[in-house]
Amino acid sequence: MIEISLSVLLIGYGIFAVVFLVFAIINLYHMFNYGFLNFESFLMTFIFIAGTVLIFFITYELARQIDWIQTFII
Repeated sequence: MIEISLSVLLIGYGIFAVVFLVFAIINLYHMFNYGFLNFESFLMTFIFIAGTVLIFFITYELARQIDWIQTFII
């Protein structure tokens, strides 16, 4: 049997978060450079950023309660 630490899942989530943030920054760059500068574009940008921050905050609050040293057996 193989024992795997839960921190492997945290590393996978971290890689996903970094890739997501890279694409989000590219998306924001394009929205600011090529988007229309009106109320709707600013509202959508705010909703996008607020949603992203909310998701990362909720996952942080849930993940900090986990003992990442524990292992599981495959």
